[in-house]
Amino acid sequence: MRLALISDLHANAAALSTLIDVLDSADRVVCLGDVVGYYCQVNETIDLLRQYDPICILGNHDYFLLHGCRDDASDSVRFGVEFAQRLITSQHRAWLSSLPHVWGGEIDRRSCLFFHGSPWQPIDHYLYADSPLLSDLDLFEQDLLAFGQTHRPMIRLEKRPALINPGSVGQSRNSQSYGKACAVILDTETMVAQSIMREYDMQSVVEQALEHGAGEWVRKFLPEERTDSLSITAKG
Repeated sequence: MRLALISDLHANAAALSTLIDVLDSADRVVCLGDVVGYYCQVNETIDLLRQYDPICILGNHDYFLLHGCRDDASDSVRFGVEFAQRLITSQHRAWLSSLPHVWGGEIDRRSCLFFHGSPWQPIDHYLYADSPLLSDLDLFEQDLLAFGQTHRPMIRLEKRPALINPGSVGQSRNSQSYGKACAVILDTETMVAQSIMREYDMQSVVEQALEHGAGEWVRKFLPEERTDSLSITAKG
C-alpha cells in the first residue's frame, strides 16, 4: 500500500495543490495536524484535504482555533488562528472538532501511531532530530510512528518503530526544503519511504496574508530569504 503522509498545511492551499498527484497516487492519506494557521486559504485547504477522506489528527493550531489561543501566543500564531476562526465554515469547524489528538491502528497489517507533537503531549511537544525524547519512542511497539509539528522532515527506517516526520506542506523550516511543499510516500509492504518536495508560489500566499493584515513576520519564510546556512527557530 502507498501511504501519503503530510503535515502542517497551515491554510496554504497553493502548497497543497502542488501535491495533488502525490495524494492521488496514494491508497491512503494521513494528515498529521495543523490544517489551519498562519495563512489565509482556510476553507480551500480543508476542502482539498477532505476530498481524500484522510486519517487526520488535531494539531496545535487546530486546537487553538477550537479553544482559543494561549495568552503567550505569538503574533503570527494569533493572526492565523483568529483569521481562521472568522472565516471557517461551520461544516469544517465541526470536522476539526471531530479529529482525535492521537490515532492508533493498523494499516496494511502495519501497526501505526500518529500524533502531532509527541504521544505524551500531542499538542505541546516538539520532537526535533536532537530531542532527548526521541529515544523514548524506541519503547513503543508499533511498526510506524508518524508526527509533525517541527516543520522539518525526518525519516528513520532502519529500526522498529520506523519514525517519519514528513515536514511541512505549508511552511517548511529547514534549508533543504525551505519554500517547498513537503510530503512522504511510504510503501507499507517494503517500508521504503520517498521524501517529496515541491516548489510553489509562496510569494502569492504571503502577499494574500499581508492584504488581510498579517505583520511583517510573514516575510520570514519567503524563499528569497533562503541561504545555505538558514536557521529558523520559530515554534508553532
